[in-house]
Order: sequence, then structure tokens, then C-alpha cells
Amino acid sequence: MNIPTREECLLILKNNGTPSNVIQHTQKVAEFAAEIADNLLEKGIKVNRGLVVAGALLHDIEKVKEDHSAKGASILEKKGYPEVAKIIKYHSYYDMEKDNHFELTIEQKIVFYADKRIMHDRKVSIRERYDDLKKRYEFDLSKEKEFAEKIERELNGKGLL
Repeated sequence: MNIPTREECLLILKNNGTPSNVIQHTQKVAEFAAEIADNLLEKGIKVNRGLVVAGALLHDIEKVKEDHSAKGASILEKKGYPEVAKIIKYHSYYDMEKDNHFELTIEQKIVFYADKRIMHDRKVSIRERYDDLKKRYEFDLSKEKEFAEKIERELNGKGLL
């Protein structure tokens, strides 16, 4: 399995022209995702921490473009990081729904959830995050919010948050 290091991820973002505010967001998502991965590992649950961090750092590489998840996944696939591409592709509920792909790996769940808890560059509740998204976007995110809450319940049930 080929996974870029943190430094390689930041270089990929920079070389791709990803805006600095998006990079700040992905760094905060990566910090929170790493905490969750560490909690899993402490409980003896198998998780690839490096994959989680790389996926979190790179999940919004194409954020400013339409269909950013699929475009970001394509970039990482071409760079030889197919496992990271799978995390990027399914950090968006839209892509899960479009592909009817709701069975996520633990690494995909962690990145999806951590992303939904980081608003810009700070950790917030799911409710606060989706209240903000509702104000900024004109489409219904209720299914995505429910899915994020389901993952939160799953992680809380294991005592991981």
C-alpha cells in the first residue's frame, strides 16, 4: 500500500494550487481524524493511521471545483495512491449516494466524520456544522447529516470520541 507522508500531502496540495484556507481546514480535519484513529488503536481496533491522515489532508484537494470529491480522487489515483483516492471519493455523501456505496472502511468513516466536525478550522458539533452549511448552500443536506450522526453514534458506542 502506497501512502504519502504528511509532508508529501502538503506538497501535493501546494503543487495543485489548493487555496491556503482549504489547506488549513484539511490540517484540522487530519488532526481530529488522527485523534480518533489513535483512540481506535488504543482500544485494539485495527486502523491504518497513515491512511487516515493522508486521506484527511487530501480530501479537499479540489474543493474549489465542481464534483470535487471525484476530481480529487482521480488526481490521487493518477499519482499512485488508490487507497487515498477511495477515501477522498467517499468523503462526500453525494458521491456515496450517486454510486450507492454506503459500506465504508473504518478509515473512510473516520475521515468523513472528522470532516463534518471541522468548520473551516475549528471543531464544532454536527448540528452547528450543518446549520452553517444550510445557510451557505441551497440544497438539502439532511441525509448527509443523518449519516454523520450515525457514524458519530457508532464511534461513541465504542467509546472512541
